[in-house]
Amino acid sequence: MELLDLSTLLRINLAFNLLAALVWLLLGEVFRMAPRASRLMVATHLVRLLPQSGAAVGPAWQGFPSAAVAQLAWLAGTALLLLALRRMLRCPNSPRDVAWITGIGALGMLAAMLLGPPELPVLIGGVAVIWLSLRTVHDLLAGAGRALSPLQLAIIALPFLGVAALTTARVVALALAEGLGGEPAGLPPLFQATATLVLTFSLTLTLMALLIWRLISRIQHLMLSDPLTGASSRRGFEQTLADAHARLLRGHPYAVVMADIDHFKQLNDRHGHAAGDAALQHCVRLWQATLREHDRVGRLGGEEFAMLLPDADLRGATAAAERMRRKLEAEPLLWGGQTLALTASFGVALPSRQETEPGPALQRADAELYIAKTAGRNRVSAARPERQP
Repeated sequence: MELLDLSTLLRINLAFNLLAALVWLLLGEVFRMAPRASRLMVATHLVRLLPQSGAAVGPAWQGFPSAAVAQLAWLAGTALLLLALRRMLRCPNSPRDVAWITGIGALGMLAAMLLGPPELPVLIGGVAVIWLSLRTVHDLLAGAGRALSPLQLAIIALPFLGVAALTTARVVALALAEGLGGEPAGLPPLFQATATLVLTFSLTLTLMALLIWRLISRIQHLMLSDPLTGASSRRGFEQTLADAHARLLRGHPYAVVMADIDHFKQLNDRHGHAAGDAALQHCVRLWQATLREHDRVGRLGGEEFAMLLPDADLRGATAAAERMRRKLEAEPLLWGGQTLALTASFGVALPSRQETEPGPALQRADAELYIAKTAGRNRVSAARPERQP
């Protein structure tokens, strides 16, 4: 007997699916790591056990009835895998498209098993699996395309493309056989078992890598974002500002704006800290809606904020600060049945290429903020040319 004959490969595949299902169960239920996605992965591996549990003990898997059952399980597993990927990437896509393709494919396979030639169920199921696999690659690119490098995306997408390629090869091999209803034909069973084992292993590692990436991204988000308002934290804003200053030295300008909510302590004392928290959230929400997509709002502490405006000159940054001031003045906070008027003061400044770090620009913007405060609040003060380096 060969070292890795068909029966041995199927037993390895069976054992791996059992182990993978157990690992995902532990990750989701014990460690609470993406529990919904983990449950879908448990279901994926359990579904793939159905044809293997019988095939591992005999040669019947090579026949077309058993192959159709295996294709049906692979179809269900691919659908569950796509749903798990969407959960892991927090894709907003509705599961209806997956349900429709899977349902139509399964019904077509069942009808073909009863009425059609033995190869037809595998062909119908194969087409559905190919669509689901390519859809998975599409969702992966849409959900992680901006966060991962092209090489990383290619490596992660490779197993899903492998599923589509293997299924396409099987469908083509069957379609080119000598007529539907003839002698069973297609890819060699040993090759299919080997490819299935490699793809199952690769898909599991890929989903676990995505899970780790999601956890790392979540930790980074918590470290670099303010949990109350969703704006950048001081650390996150300083990191973004340092990157912008490095680009300034290569010829890409930026402006900084400092903002402070007027009479915030009085608001807290009169209406409570919950109202103060709502006011902070209200300000950030309005300001982010006013600014461009690539502008950044950071909460430096308390009621003090800073804005980074890439590719902006002093005039444009001053106009942006004025829009934020007017937006906040025009839309008061509704809190506890009351309308709470809010205003803020702003200071605007530009960095200099002669400065090796962005700190001096922030200090100048803070000085302008102090000028706006002392001049009566609810206004914008920009550094005049003589106050710029």
